[in-house]
Amino acid sequence: MIVPISLLFLFLSFVPFSYSATCDFENEVASMSWMVKGDVLQINFEHKNLTENRWASIAFGNGPGMTNLESIIFSRDDNNVITTNTGFTPKKKKVVVDDVSYVTVRNVQLKGDLLRITVTRPLGPAGPRDFSLDQCVNWIVVPGGALSNGKFKKHHGQIYFVKDVCAAKCTAQRMMRVLSNRIH
Repeated sequence: MIVPISLLFLFLSFVPFSYSATCDFENEVASMSWMVKGDVLQINFEHKNLTENRWASIAFGNGPGMTNLESIIFSRDDNNVITTNTGFTPKKKKVVVDDVSYVTVRNVQLKGDLLRITVTRPLGPAGPRDFSLDQCVNWIVVPGGALSNGKFKKHHGQIYFVKDVCAAKCTAQRMMRVLSNRIH
């Protein structure tokens, strides 16, 4: 039996793709994408309205709630200097900032209130708590709060959950497969 090529493409479009990991997030306030190269996780983060004396963050962990989360915090002071810190939330409404950040900043662009920043960190255990992102875990985008005398004040507005992110599945090879599938 000969199957028409159009029918074959129709069939293939319903076959589940073997890599179903989420590798990006976007809403009206922030967007990000992530990819693993070797054992290094690269995160591209964009905040569309980071004004002076404000902060935003990405938190990682399964809580409960806003406790026991690792975080990468991006802040902008009144001189438009962008600072990146890592930290931990041992309990709700408390952030302990690490003495030394364990992410590497690769690129920072600030145009008006639009922040674009790229950071890398090991996929496996890193930082003072040996926190690993090699397993699936929730990611939380915190749009931000006030920065006062270098202190991070309570966040304002809604937080956004990206459930069960499996960063290890977001590889350069997977990204090329996704793009080639979209071309067809």
